[in-house]
Amino acid sequence: MSWFRHHFHCEACEGSWLAEAKEIVQSDCPFCGMRDVFAYKSDDRSIVIEDHGQLFVVLEAMKTAERRSEYRRLKAFSSRAKADAFAVKRRQAS
Repeated sequence: MSWFRHHFHCEACEGSWLAEAKEIVQSDCPFCGMRDVFAYKSDDRSIVIEDHGQLFVVLEAMKTAERRSEYRRLKAFSSRAKADAFAVKRRQAS
């Protein structure tokens, strides 16, 4: 499932904010109310890697997530390189 972190910047008031959603969206500025501000950047957060001390845990966004991201644990690795390689293969399989 796709999950994105969107980066917004309002040209009217210079306000900046982040929002997460399962699709690419536009947003209203929470500072001045400007309507339909488009994200200038969106990060794919469908698969993420968290550092848990000596383990690197690969998480995948759940299909049931609606208003906030929910992740399920896929696998843990002893190195960041192994976790990155697994995440790349998982993205390619999606």
